[in-house]
Amino acid sequence: MLRLKRRSAVVAGAAVFAALYAVLGTIPISQLLLGSGNFLTASNFTTPLAGMIFGPYVGGFAAVVGDLLDIYVGTISVSSVGAAVLAADLATVAVAGFAYSGRRTIAMLVPIVVLALYWVDPISVLFVGPVPFTWLHMLSLVPLAGALLLEKAGKISKLNPVFVASVTFGALLCGQLTGTLVGQELSVRVYQTLTLQAWRGIVPLFFPLYPVERTLFTIVGSAVSIPVLRALWRRQNPHAAG
Repeated sequence: MLRLKRRSAVVAGAAVFAALYAVLGTIPISQLLLGSGNFLTASNFTTPLAGMIFGPYVGGFAAVVGDLLDIYVGTISVSSVGAAVLAADLATVAVAGFAYSGRRTIAMLVPIVVLALYWVDPISVLFVGPVPFTWLHMLSLVPLAGALLLEKAGKISKLNPVFVASVTFGALLCGQLTGTLVGQELSVRVYQTLTLQAWRGIVPLFFPLYPVERTLFTIVGSAVSIPVLRALWRRQNPHAAG
């Protein structure tokens, strides 16, 4: 995490980020669930960046404020979908924030715990055909762990594109699975807007789509984050080489 030096700067920066996040949340990228009327938006490109800059707590607060603003203007519905979006963003920011603040063990534990919760939840669709639903989530742990170990050993810095992309990828996949987990619990158990049979019929429809979406968000998100992080670092270290 690139630490802003004064508390007032952190608050002001988080407020500006929340406003920007809300604006990006009005730009649809792909439909969240077929027929739901809710969309994944351009704000997903910057969700990990909130954690990278502000840390897991302030960054999470900024993302939630942005989401609440979108709920207020009607971009996100007040439903199980809205709660799933909030949960997904918080998980994404948490992984990125812990990774950038040097809390590497927690950065790894968060996605592992989410994976475990998904696998033990009886509502979860574990396989689509012979393929585990969480195949990409499990795969994302490999570059995340590798980047954290390389950074700890001093082989790469937190500004290295490999580190940024690996953390972004892992954070976004953790967020996607968290949103799915919360969404299925609320839709099937709490609000009962979907039957278990209906939910298990929906999951295979977005199963081939989420890897494409998360890869796109990783590529664009990393392309956005790298220059922003480097610019902030240069501003805080004006006399450093490079």
